[in-house]
Amino acid sequence: MGQRDDAELIGAACAGDGSAVEALYRIHYETIYRYVMLRVGSRAEAEDITSSVFLGMCRGLSRYRDEGKPLIAWLYAIAQKQVAMRQRSWGRQPSPVDLEEAQELIAQSAGPEATTEEREQRLALAAALRQLPESQREVILLRYVLALSLAETAASTGRSEGAVRQVQLRGLASLKGLLGQEDTV
Repeated sequence: MGQRDDAELIGAACAGDGSAVEALYRIHYETIYRYVMLRVGSRAEAEDITSSVFLGMCRGLSRYRDEGKPLIAWLYAIAQKQVAMRQRSWGRQPSPVDLEEAQELIAQSAGPEATTEEREQRLALAAALRQLPESQREVILLRYVLALSLAETAASTGRSEGAVRQVQLRGLASLKGLLGQEDTV
């Protein structure tokens, strides 16, 4: 599904078509949930926040304006605000998944054919991600974990594609350094 398909679904949803709202939810739920889960580290919190994101989508869909940005960028902005509000209510700074929760997520995402070494590499990567500056971590999560395109990442972060490329390159270089790899990006 692309930006054009989203626009058609948004039009139908605004006209009262419940199946269009459901389709938007199905298309974007997993991406938003993964982002929230990586930010809050608790399945229950991630499910709750993700529900709030889609409730916000339903409430605000009639005000959504396609300004050349994909719908996922708008949903990501809602998710970002929901995570920030929840973390403020906890009285702590945003932090990624704790190591135990990361192990479970990584083990699941590695798949049953993954070797112990591959799972350990994923754990090391999760630990290294936590050490990156927020802007680099955000771009790396959006590009590689959520698999957003360069344009979608730029729209989501409010940066130009060139700026996203630069942050991404710095983030990847930092990760290589943190992981002890000496070759260049």
